[in-house]
Amino acid sequence: MHILNPMDNTEKIKSKFQVLNSRIAHFFKTLFSKEKSKQFIKNQLFNPEHSVRLKASSIGFGVFMGIVPIWGFQLIVAFALAVLFKLNKALVILAAHISFAPMIPVIIFLSYKVGGYWMGNKNTDIHFADNISIKTVGQHLEQYLYGSISLAIIAGITAGLLTLVLLNWFKRNPQQHNETISQQQQPA
Repeated sequence: MHILNPMDNTEKIKSKFQVLNSRIAHFFKTLFSKEKSKQFIKNQLFNPEHSVRLKASSIGFGVFMGIVPIWGFQLIVAFALAVLFKLNKALVILAAHISFAPMIPVIIFLSYKVGGYWMGNKNTDIHFADNISIKTVGQHLEQYLYGSISLAIIAGITAGLLTLVLLNWFKRNPQQHNETISQQQQPA
């Protein structure tokens, strides 16, 4: 009859934690190494196994998710839906970063302006010289929400179609594309 020794279990658990710790350390070392970063970019962003349509859809969806008004949850939702829809996750996350800090005022302004088309007679303008309060924001929230959803759809479709056209053009004219890149890399 075999009696379990508590030290055996402790050693097994300790060993598993050491293995997990080394795997985590290896992940971060490879994540931040120059060679692995280049390989990651090549594999994810320029994956030759992914179709042009998939790449364009990924970028269009990323731009849509970057503008849609779910502030604070855009990247989490974008990543989860990219997994669900089997899109290129790296391109979705990259494109969703359209709402980085300097662009947020532009996105909010354009969202509000586009929302004015949906409001009809209830369309109002915000005067930025006035005191903007929570009450003012609440009064104009409906116009902003309509506009931001509309802007997200328009920008996503535009980015997707533009990406599709450009990728197809680069695919058909690889020699011209390579010459342009080599000319840009030569010192002036």
